[in-house]
Amino acid sequence: FDLNFDLINNVADIIVLVNRIINNYPQEVTIEEIDYDFETLTISWNQSTDYGFEYYNINYFNIISQESEIIYTSSTISDTTINLLDFILKEQNWFYISVIDFLGCETSGNQFYYELPFKHYEVDDNGDVYDSEISVTDFHNSTDCQGCHESHYEEWSNSMHSYSMNSPLFFSYKNETLENHPEVGDKFCSQCHNPIAYLTNTNLEEYDSVENLQSSQLENVIKEGIGCDVCHTATSLSQTVFTNSNGAANAIYKIYPGENIKFGPIENPIENGFHDSYYLPTYTSSNMCLPCHDLVVRDVEAEITFTEWDRIPGFSMFGGVACQVCHMPEKEDGTHDHGFIGADLDLNIPYLSNPEYEKVINLMNSAVTMEFDVWGIELPETVNSGDTLLVPLTVESITAHNIPSGTSFNRDVWVELKVSFDNEIIYSSGLLQNNSEFLNYNDENLLSFKTYLLDENGDTTRSVIDVHDIINNSLAPYAQRFKQYNIHIPDNISGEISVQARMLFRPFSPDFILNH
Repeated sequence: FDLNFDLINNVADIIVLVNRIINNYPQEVTIEEIDYDFETLTISWNQSTDYGFEYYNINYFNIISQESEIIYTSSTISDTTINLLDFILKEQNWFYISVIDFLGCETSGNQFYYELPFKHYEVDDNGDVYDSEISVTDFHNSTDCQGCHESHYEEWSNSMHSYSMNSPLFFSYKNETLENHPEVGDKFCSQCHNPIAYLTNTNLEEYDSVENLQSSQLENVIKEGIGCDVCHTATSLSQTVFTNSNGAANAIYKIYPGENIKFGPIENPIENGFHDSYYLPTYTSSNMCLPCHDLVVRDVEAEITFTEWDRIPGFSMFGGVACQVCHMPEKEDGTHDHGFIGADLDLNIPYLSNPEYEKVINLMNSAVTMEFDVWGIELPETVNSGDTLLVPLTVESITAHNIPSGTSFNRDVWVELKVSFDNEIIYSSGLLQNNSEFLNYNDENLLSFKTYLLDENGDTTRSVIDVHDIINNSLAPYAQRFKQYNIHIPDNISGEISVQARMLFRPFSPDFILNH
């Protein structure tokens, strides 16, 4: 072997071999830099000093798509940079370079993790963004998407994403937060309700109502709240928002706006004249819902829908039932519903007039199962008057996050039990005469799934930014909750007794609505 590359095989090569055996030559080669512009992949590394060098291998591995391959090989020791054209990268990319010597031995360098390009910004201690590569003009209005994506635009227009800056309730809540926390309150709210305003450091403090904002001179992408480009410019995975003691915003978005590339879940997207399209598999993953749907304040898990999903055994590793399966179901044409169906509805219009109402009801009807049975103890077929009727009840979640989830502390979720004879109610728990009535939480038999936030004094609060502790009674994913009712049957009753149980849900409790 010509180990010293002088094109002669002689005793000098034997000396190189002996030296290689007795001395520890620095054979390891590592990747120094990777650059990618969604067309060309450029990789640079340090040159090998191994006298036994035969060739380089550049190895690529993707966790999400489970791709593993050698993407480049070179037998020229002086090669330290390669440009690969039309190379398709996805999220979660790992590279490493290995050197193979004349004996066939392979020495690998350290793994190099590479995220897709995203624009950077810095956040100060009050949650204000500075030194940002992102500007308002980087984003398209959602109306720009309407021409080609009419059905998606209409679905989004009725969704809670579109409602995020059209909700009087939100503005009242924001005004209260801003009043109590003037230094950080505006950005604490906007980091999720208006990501573009947050990322471009657009101050929304002076806009205290829907009307004031919508009639302002601000760009439409700000007035839209959560528009198309907020999601479809995301290139890498975000993470949970961990807010420190003063409540300052610090959400991390990894997005690439202003480059005329839209990212999404469609493989081999059809080309168009308006923008480039790029396929990313995580658009079908629950990770796409970060950072907005996972909020931890002072280490208190206040709004953690993603974490609830992620903690289901096997879900984080193998994907499980992703959020999109229920909240963005696939339509007949293979695309996904952009109504983002959940528990909430636009409160500006009567619920029966809302085109999303039936979708919400259908989603709710598939949330749990209930039966009059607890571990084999069933509801008896007969009971004597004057005796006690035992009503065993099991509620089982078939939902991949807690019930309730999100702003669970503002919601009412409970079981209504009603026992009747001859159309007369002889016992009830959780029974309301109308939707605006307050629940009787002093009813010791009330089966409630309510969550409570506690402030620094241990008192209940509705303000997330003020939370210091939490009492969480929600139903965990795929978990069961058991209840046994002991009901006295009046004397001198003869005939059929009706026992009915329903699990009921209110996205906001009446006292929260009245307060705002």
